[in-house]
Amino acid sequence: MPLRSAFLIRLPATENERLLSSVILVFIAYFGLNSVFFAFFGEDSAQVPYLITLSFLGGMILGVSFFLWTRAAADGTPPGSVTSRNIEILKKALSDDESGLIDLIRGSEGVTQDSIRFKTGFSKSKVSALLSELEKKDIILRERLGRTYKIFISDWLKK
Repeated sequence: MPLRSAFLIRLPATENERLLSSVILVFIAYFGLNSVFFAFFGEDSAQVPYLITLSFLGGMILGVSFFLWTRAAADGTPPGSVTSRNIEILKKALSDDESGLIDLIRGSEGVTQDSIRFKTGFSKSKVSALLSELEKKDIILRERLGRTYKIFISDWLKK
């Protein structure tokens, strides 16, 4: 039984959830280590500055490690899943720009076309042309959202 289901833990799915979870973990580790160190050494110890620094570094290492560990689960598909294999095979037939867009969309399903433009640095017309081409190939779905679109991976790739 995987660790996640054994403890009923849901790993953060989006980039924002991962970042927030990591920051909270840094604070929990920092204050927890501070409490342990002060209980063991006392508050009047000459080593207090070193212990505070050690607590901070321990919290940072734990937070960064958690952030990196959850990266594989951020797109919601395990590395060996059918969806992952389908997309990896498909990306071999696409241009580098199209492949990069697929990775970006897969990492945050429902991302808007405007945010893709900002994240990639591509011009508005280039993003629109690339997404139109991917939509014609039935690789993505675009859903109208005001004056922009929300972008999703096509369902046939997820099977």
